[in-house]
Amino acid sequence: ADAILLIAACLDLAQMREMESIASALGMSVLVEVHDGAELEQALQLQTPLVGINNRNLRTFEVSLQTTLDLLPAIPADRIVVTESGILRPEDVSLMRGKGVNAFLVGEAFMRVPDPGQGLRALFG
Repeated sequence: ADAILLIAACLDLAQMREMESIASALGMSVLVEVHDGAELEQALQLQTPLVGINNRNLRTFEVSLQTTLDLLPAIPADRIVVTESGILRPEDVSLMRGKGVNAFLVGEAFMRVPDPGQGLRALFG
């Protein structure tokens, strides 16, 4: 593996720091995933530059791109922001790119089309 995912909703800060340290010692990258401001505050205490904002509410499973838009202003410019879940249309990609999102984690959009490769081209092309 090249990277690990730390989900702030499931881990406390001490656990995330320990896992980040182990991953670093193994030469692995760390993506820390957040869902709200409290989780983001903890995530920003880690060394990793990779911050994922999951737009899916883990309690209701509702998806809102507003989650990323709300948390973006609190993330320092030296971090790499990954928006996760809810990227279904080229307009979603354009909106997020325009707001400064650096990367996208997309799955559902590709599962909904017969040809995932074509779906990738349609979404990001």
